[in-house]
Amino acid sequence: MTDRQGELMRRRERRASTLLSRNPLQLPTSDDDSEYSRCPSPLLTINSGYRVDPFTSYPVAEASRGVRYMIDYYTQVWAPQQASASSIVGERNTLVTTILPLALQNEMLFEATIAMSRAAWVARRGSEPLNDKMLLRHRGKAMSDLRSSLSGPHQRVSTYVLLTMSTLLTMNYMINDIVSFRVHLHALEKMLQATNHKEENEIVHFVRGRVLAFGVLASFLQANQPSYATRVNEPGHRISTLTYPGHPFPPDLCEIVSKLPEGFSEVALSGSIAIELISFLVKLTELVTWMSLSPSQKSDDSQPELTMQRAIYDLQCLSVLPLTSTEGQIVRAVLAFCLHVYNEMSYRIPLARPLHPLLEVFDNPAQFPRSPWLQRCLLWSSIVTASAWDTQIDAVPRTHYVLEKSLNQVPEARSWEETKEVMQKFFWVGSLEEQWEICWRAAAFRRFRQRRGASQIHAVSELLQSDRAQTSETPSSHSHGRVKSEPQDAE
Repeated sequence: MTDRQGELMRRRERRASTLLSRNPLQLPTSDDDSEYSRCPSPLLTINSGYRVDPFTSYPVAEASRGVRYMIDYYTQVWAPQQASASSIVGERNTLVTTILPLALQNEMLFEATIAMSRAAWVARRGSEPLNDKMLLRHRGKAMSDLRSSLSGPHQRVSTYVLLTMSTLLTMNYMINDIVSFRVHLHALEKMLQATNHKEENEIVHFVRGRVLAFGVLASFLQANQPSYATRVNEPGHRISTLTYPGHPFPPDLCEIVSKLPEGFSEVALSGSIAIELISFLVKLTELVTWMSLSPSQKSDDSQPELTMQRAIYDLQCLSVLPLTSTEGQIVRAVLAFCLHVYNEMSYRIPLARPLHPLLEVFDNPAQFPRSPWLQRCLLWSSIVTASAWDTQIDAVPRTHYVLEKSLNQVPEARSWEETKEVMQKFFWVGSLEEQWEICWRAAAFRRFRQRRGASQIHAVSELLQSDRAQTSETPSSHSHGRVKSEPQDAE
């Protein structure tokens, strides 16, 4: 060994002993405020390379590498995915151009932003957020600063307080902290009620939109018994019992069915769904049709009675009724569709929490239907459900079994053009076409790769079998030759 090699070996040993003394277990710590901080994305491996401003100063005494990574994650992943028509003003993303600069000026809002970004990143990895030390530390610091801001006798509700509470509301929703979520939601609602019109600005409008969106989804945070389940049979509720029609349908029911899109109309005529569900789908058809109109075509007189918020609530009530297998899949798919549409038309918020139980049941159907129209309905249902999940920032990547099954069973699912024609026979929203196509193409690619892998495995197995056959034949032929030659030698 040369002197240079010996010196390199000694350096490695000294470095290993230093690391061992700092971290005896030699394992990555879950506290990413430490020097062992893990990069949240392969795109962010260059320190400060992808930040909006690499020379940004932070409102904290010392910003760890984990904090800088979370700012990168906020600007490059969270903000673009949360942008929607209502949060983009003049092609500017409000989250980056307005809210982030305010967070860089206020320690309380900054700590809340880091905690929320960390919660989104941890949830995306499929880990338990409440076990993450970095998240808990920054969340606790933000909560402490918020209490101090609201404890003074003459403290007014500032922009920083509203944004901090809105940020913590989002974080508590993602980590399923029901108590904290309710407290912040009710407090924000009271603060916004006390806000006069003179104080209405872009920030107040932003927070008001978030509160409205989270208020619609608040019931999804119930752990076991949703609040709507106890109210489903109250007098005056729209949907409480189910009635199934017999053939032939009465004329008034035929008139109602004729108002449905062709796909749902064919499913209804098969007698597979209840009259109450048919009536609800008709009202939702009117709402989806009205939403597709241009602003000049819309008027207060033409606005349907049903709103998207009410549709989501009614679908939750429907989901706890004793539904047939077909009805259950339709209700779950339409609920995922409504959540996705509502999220696109309002302030986007993470939807993995309400979508997860839907997908768990949706991807475990009792059996695949034989009727062509029921198969097409299931194809539409599987695409809208899978797309709603795949577009969420807090959703863990998963396999969509019903979608992959539909691609194998439904003839029209072999190409996107035919699939699009099928989907237009149900509820169709043009603004979601690109997301639906991406979802279909991803599933089609997985199907192609699986079929290709299976064919390659089959070819290899056939080749191995032929090799074994040739090997077994070769020794036997030689042995027969020797047996025949021995008598000749004896003669």
